Amino acid sequence: MVVTTYRIVYSYGDTIKIKPIFDVHWGNSYCDKRAFREYLADSDKDTYFFGGGDSLDSIIVKDVRRYEKHSDDTETDAVVDEQIEGFAKELEPYKNRLVGLGRGNHEQAILKYCSTDPTQRLCNRLGCPNLGYSGLIRLIFTQDKGGRGRQVVIRWHHGWGGGSRTQGADLTKFSRDLVHWDADVFLYGHVHKLQRDSVPRLGLVGEKLVSKPKIMGICGSFLKTYSNSTEATYSEVKGYPPITVGGLTVCIKITRHWVKAWIEK
Repeated sequence: MVVTTYRIVYSYGDTIKIKPIFDVHWGNSYCDKRAFREYLADSDKDTYFFGGGDSLDSIIVKDVRRYEKHSDDTETDAVVDEQIEGFAKELEPYKNRLVGLGRGNHEQAILKYCSTDPTQRLCNRLGCPNLGYSGLIRLIFTQDKGGRGRQVVIRWHHGWGGGSRTQGADLTKFSRDLVHWDADVFLYGHVHKLQRDSVPRLGLVGEKLVSKPKIMGICGSFLKTYSNSTEATYSEVKGYPPITVGGLTVCIKITRHWVKAWIEK
């Protein structure tokens, strides 16, 4: 697990936005490239990004259990190389506000069976840290580059287990993780849902009782569940319900006593 510290210089009253990039599956024919580009473009100088895994589809021809030609959007035999280059070009304009990129189970399979780490290669290409498979991101908000400031801790994990077919099962599964970590924002992926929740929490700032709810999000996906043809996607064969394509946004605003954090979809 990787612990990362990232400093953000802000002016009082600013709303800082964090866009977690999970489950893009770049290189899959059913990746909604337009929706992903719109998600990135809906940002400003106070918007920061980090990757939570499965940025790349990373399914190669010899993966006989998962590979299907109609799902492969690459043009050459160098499937992983092509996906790395294509995804890196999409993130290039935002690399100065990129906290880092994490690894998902699809990239993990390439690392395990092909002895190359596509996530590290993406990080090298974009000049950002490799966040591993899960971790803690400590955001330090300061009004100058070197000063001390308020901090918000994000606990993130690519996700685990199979996707559910009910509305609340994945929220329940991931919510059990909240009790084990001293963090403010909890973000998960893998199951391709786009959901949010919060757990009320009270804390002290000096002698004052302050609301510090734990914020939780399942970060969505840019991979369409169903095709518009006779070719069946993996999700269609498995009978998964359709998803809302897209990602969420974590908003953070520094207050006089602490910070206010919430999730937009």
